[in-house]
Amino acid sequence: MHPPSRTYRQNRRWQDLYPTSRRSHPGTNRGKRRRRHLIPVHSTSEPADPANLRTRREILEVLWRQGLKGRALLEEHTHLIDTHLRQKFTACPAAAKGLSLVAVGGYGRSELFPFSDIDLLLLHQPEQEEALTTVTEAIFYPLWDAGLEVGHSVRTIDTCLSDAAEDFFFRVALLDARFIAGDKSLFDQLQSAYQERFILGQRLSFLEDMTCHRDERHRRFGLHSYRLEPHIKEIRGGLRDIQAMLWTAKVVFGLKDLCSLRDAGLLTENEHQRFEGAWEKLIEIRNRLHYISSRKNDQLYFEHQEEIAKALNYRNTKGIIAVEHFMREVHTHLQTIAATTDLFFEHVFDVLNTQPATAQTDDTQELEPGIIARKGRIRLTAPEHLADNPSFLLKIFYHAASAGLPVHHLTRKIIKANLELLNDELRSNRQMARLFINILCQDKAPQSVLESMLECGVLTAYLPEFSHLKSLAQHDIYHVFTVDLHLLQTVTILHQLASDQANIFRIITAPHMLYLAGLLHDIGKGYGVDHEHKGAELARQIGDRLGLDVHEQELLNFTVANHLFLTNTALRRDLDDAGMIKRCAERIGSLEKLALLYLISIADAMATGPTVWNDWKAALLLDLYLKIALLLEKTGEGPQDLSAGIEWIREKVLDRLSGSSPVDLTMLPDDYLLNFAPEEIADHIRESQKLRDQDLIVVPHDRDGHWSILILTRDRPGLLTKIFGVISLNNLRLLAAQIFTWPDGTVVDVINVQSVYDKSHADQDWRQFSSDLQKAINHRLGLEYRLRQKHQSSRKGSAKIQAPAKVVFDNEASDTYTIIEVYATNQPGIAYAISRTLTDFQINVFRAKIGTRSDQVVEVFYVLDCDERKITEKDVLEEIRQSLLHSAQLP
Repeated sequence: MHPPSRTYRQNRRWQDLYPTSRRSHPGTNRGKRRRRHLIPVHSTSEPADPANLRTRREILEVLWRQGLKGRALLEEHTHLIDTHLRQKFTACPAAAKGLSLVAVGGYGRSELFPFSDIDLLLLHQPEQEEALTTVTEAIFYPLWDAGLEVGHSVRTIDTCLSDAAEDFFFRVALLDARFIAGDKSLFDQLQSAYQERFILGQRLSFLEDMTCHRDERHRRFGLHSYRLEPHIKEIRGGLRDIQAMLWTAKVVFGLKDLCSLRDAGLLTENEHQRFEGAWEKLIEIRNRLHYISSRKNDQLYFEHQEEIAKALNYRNTKGIIAVEHFMREVHTHLQTIAATTDLFFEHVFDVLNTQPATAQTDDTQELEPGIIARKGRIRLTAPEHLADNPSFLLKIFYHAASAGLPVHHLTRKIIKANLELLNDELRSNRQMARLFINILCQDKAPQSVLESMLECGVLTAYLPEFSHLKSLAQHDIYHVFTVDLHLLQTVTILHQLASDQANIFRIITAPHMLYLAGLLHDIGKGYGVDHEHKGAELARQIGDRLGLDVHEQELLNFTVANHLFLTNTALRRDLDDAGMIKRCAERIGSLEKLALLYLISIADAMATGPTVWNDWKAALLLDLYLKIALLLEKTGEGPQDLSAGIEWIREKVLDRLSGSSPVDLTMLPDDYLLNFAPEEIADHIRESQKLRDQDLIVVPHDRDGHWSILILTRDRPGLLTKIFGVISLNNLRLLAAQIFTWPDGTVVDVINVQSVYDKSHADQDWRQFSSDLQKAINHRLGLEYRLRQKHQSSRKGSAKIQAPAKVVFDNEASDTYTIIEVYATNQPGIAYAISRTLTDFQINVFRAKIGTRSDQVVEVFYVLDCDERKITEKDVLEEIRQSLLHSAQLP
């Protein structure tokens, strides 16, 4: 069905035709290349009908599959559409003098990607109004019939100018205007009028508008080029940044393309070559994204990353899989463009004698001989100072960190060109080590300074061990950024925690070791071995070079080697297990080391991604910290006698029951009494009395960051499996489960959950949950087929980043239970499947906790066999392992 013919009225606004959410923001032309005709995609002799146009675009895709790529593909596509439009325009009798067909946007730049909009402007003189309907139908309808996306407008010169004055996107679109067919003089008039209205004398206002839109785009799509699912077009360092630079170069300097910037001295030959190469690679990736998606898609999602990496023949190596090699190159290209365009815009601000709004002062201040602060930037006064004093390579950034000011773009260029001065002698220099540590400890702008050091190459030149992490992607759904940026963000968050967790931070006698450990905690990644221990090995090597004393070295190595210990323990172990807490305290050994691990655990999680750190994990980690801290403070005391504490709990419960309990408190298990507060136990006893008339009691509570569901019923086979199944069926995410059975057969389970869809507690249908559970425990609900039916549709088309499933048995961490850890792809119903397998072996589950590890979920069960003993027989454990591995696989 065609769009209605009156949609291209003369006065239609550009933004109405090109919604910001979908239309291309055009750029400028690069230097022309000779077009390669592999086979005749276009012809001036054949009729330009829709079927023919579709056929030729299909041929173009065949050429792409045969190797036509990059800009050559865009030029072929552009020429194909140009030929079609010229034929249509020439064949239309109404297309007389006073009408001009103009390509704008990406099409105007001859950058027509496979599924991009074809941006067209039908320019006309006012007296040609009557011919518009005939001409527009002749031009645009065949494109729609061929299934193409057409961004079209019909305007006079006056309406072009008035709309461009109101709409910045249309204004830059006209910068790329290219004549296709019709009245060339009319197009020339538009060009002249545009030049006079929007370029002559408008350089500063254009720069301000461009900077505003560029900053907003970066905030929306990503301030960093290190995002793990980057938007190739809009992210910082993406194709839009290239166009922003070229638009600005055209308006401010009158430069038409990238070669012109090089010839004008704005880019060195090396910068030009690297930029040109990065640009070409992003074009290739965007072409491929369009074709494999069969639509306009510019976001490099995980599933596309894997497909492209395979198509481009990337291979796994030790420690780094193929897709991570591919994404490392992508991030390198994005960073090349980001750094170059940032430097360009800073240069333009200098040329126009203005400065960004963040600049704090125009007064020149000498920070030390050779280094000054001027107009809100740290600068070298002369390039030769670096050769005379190579320590300036770090001193520049020390002053930037101390003042909270960025380093001037020319100074950054000078630093990049002199990195060879950072040799082994300087890396072992104690003065340089103090400068580096002091940079880490400055809290005014830690991340921007560290990012600047990374982009300039100083960080990797000073710490060669860090080079391995440059742009290293982690192909999982939790890490939002590459490893190098994650480490810089960790340091930044540690500075925030210095005030947010001031009481704990004060315990640390060497806080500079906390910041250094934050920077190095993942330095062992990418080697194909345990990154904690490899990281500790590299940290010791770095510490020796920095001249750390024995105490500092011990703190650094311990923190790096154990930075996941508290998090893994909090999420995967029973925090009421006194023996486990005692072993944790023995392993950590001191309050200072505990404080280091606690703070770095928080910072690491917060820097990983928005879904990793939440109130539930914060509460678990704090609970573990406090229990270990209490034990460390009581070192030297004898073992605790729990009997007095248990008797005290019974007395308090009885008080809350008004002195009379319908349940014999002496029969309640000790571990049950120790796991709940007296008021909670009293509530359980009151609720349990309803079981005289009801088969099931379900009481949900809204807790801080999660929901707690109290479930009381009579014990029966497979009960926990059915509870887990109903939880998944009702779109709830299992966090933890405390599972108890009183001697009279009353089951008291407390299940902690979160909503999969972020519903509020009030919006969750708890009546439906209770009804489903009632049916399930009475064999009136087919959980197996319902769960399979429910989740099959949700899995279709979704990214499935699968690490191999793994099962680990631990008979040492708990004095009472065998602990089973199942590592599996995070998917709905996984706890149900695993619990059902355990039921098959008549294994009793007493605790369950759900943690995460990279892109996997970790289901942890505290279990005993049917005789309430630990499971120790090797052949039985192996049989359980194989069965659990089978359950953990995606269907």
